[in-house]
Amino acid sequence: MTQSTPAPELESSIAARLRWASQDGCPVAPRTAEQALAMAAIARRRWNSFNRRSPNQSDDMDARIEDLARGIAEKFERGGWPMVGPLISDYRWLTQQIVPILTQAPE
Repeated sequence: MTQSTPAPELESSIAARLRWASQDGCPVAPRTAEQALAMAAIARRRWNSFNRRSPNQSDDMDARIEDLARGIAEKFERGGWPMVGPLISDYRWLTQQIVPILTQAPE
């Protein structure tokens, strides 16, 4: 039996990376530790539910990154998805920063 990383530990690692992105100047990264933990929890759930939510979509990294970026943008952009506009590139970049952590953890 393999030992899995508990969700809170995984989310803490993701949140730390999100805070790094904020300090690096990413305009869509969470500004507070609480916001980072909230975004990390949503990112983990969205990542793990990709196959269930998208059964007819190819399970490749580009599709998963796009799905995760869109999900985070929908939840955290003021006004939701219709207001994301050109910031989607920032959400994609932010997602790419946390994908290595998500891919290392068991689903």
